[in-house]
Amino acid sequence: MRDGEQAAFARSATVPFLEAGNEDAVAHWTPHLELARAWLAEDRGRVVGNCCVFSRDVTVPGPVGEDCPAVPFAAVSGVGVHPTHRRQGLLRRMMTTMLDHARERGEAFAGLLASESHIYGRFGFGLATSAAAVAIDVRQKAFRHDLHPAPVPIELLDPEKAAKVLPDLHDRLRRRRAGDVSRNDATWSGLIRDLPSYRGGMSARMYAVTDGGFVAYRGKERDSRTGTPGRVEVRDLYAENPEIEAALWRFVLDLDLVDEITAFPRPLDDPIRYRLAEPRGVRTTRIEDFLWIRVLDTPASLTARAYHQPGRLVLDVARLDVAALDDRPDPAAGRWVLDAGPDGVSCSPAGPGDATDVRIGLAELGALYLGGVNATTLAAAGRLDEERAGAAAVADRLFATVPGPFSGTGF
Repeated sequence: MRDGEQAAFARSATVPFLEAGNEDAVAHWTPHLELARAWLAEDRGRVVGNCCVFSRDVTVPGPVGEDCPAVPFAAVSGVGVHPTHRRQGLLRRMMTTMLDHARERGEAFAGLLASESHIYGRFGFGLATSAAAVAIDVRQKAFRHDLHPAPVPIELLDPEKAAKVLPDLHDRLRRRRAGDVSRNDATWSGLIRDLPSYRGGMSARMYAVTDGGFVAYRGKERDSRTGTPGRVEVRDLYAENPEIEAALWRFVLDLDLVDEITAFPRPLDDPIRYRLAEPRGVRTTRIEDFLWIRVLDTPASLTARAYHQPGRLVLDVARLDVAALDDRPDPAAGRWVLDAGPDGVSCSPAGPGDATDVRIGLAELGALYLGGVNATTLAAAGRLDEERAGAAAVADRLFATVPGPFSGTGF
């Protein structure tokens, strides 16, 4: 994309997502675009499609007891084809262009958030993290008597101060889990600006911060005259340890004029349910797919993360269907020997004497990568073939991640 075309890209991007004419959406897109990583599709001088990549990093599993390392990856976003030009091969061409460009930059894998989850598996993206939406009835907010969190000093920050404090704090705290994506200046600017059209009739965001954590939330107070319940919506809740996390939840649950707390996205293994005296006070209202991973370089991807248990696997990674991408070899496909454990990892091409343990597709390898799904689950779903008895269980142990992966940042 050429300089000066940012607004054209932003307006084009609003069409497939049914936001045409929404100038707030245009204002949102423009600061994020990288000229060398954004593409427009044109037909006879008219823009008919768009796609882009953000240069981000994502946390991957680290050694036991240590922070997760952050690895550069291609964050695919803004992919859309205008309704006048669907089923003409534009999506395939755009995906090919973006993934080729990421390989040229040396990025080992790509990721995206899927607006339609059935589309991207055929391009090799696998569902790597999911997120829960929860609702907490404040009438049942009491912590178990033996689990009351110790009080911590909490400060409410105005947006100007939050913009100075939160970026570094978030970057430190996200390294507790694999799967969390970095937030750049444009991301933080959009979050802090918090345009009214994105508030859903609720207040602007408020920021409660302590030395080892923060919670960002918005609210709408109870209206006793109309019977409208009060609600608080938690967007971010990050903490460096369980004690601070519990204290931040206690702060939110004790807000006045509130009947219900909702939170999204939250980790699937969030311990808040087990802190309450009445576990049914927490309802999981939905579980959504979040980060999808596409391996571009199998050895580089598999050696970028740590493994908590030892094991050796010969993986036969299938190439994609030629209908999805151009009919050419995919560098990530092939037979690979993964030999990994707490003391190190290697991944190299398999030789004639290396019998295959597991046959797997690129999308399934992406799903396994962060430890968000078990190989035995994929095998039971018919998405993985076990060539050696017990090999899927070995893969379970190898790829397991504790705590489970979580993505709290969209892009």
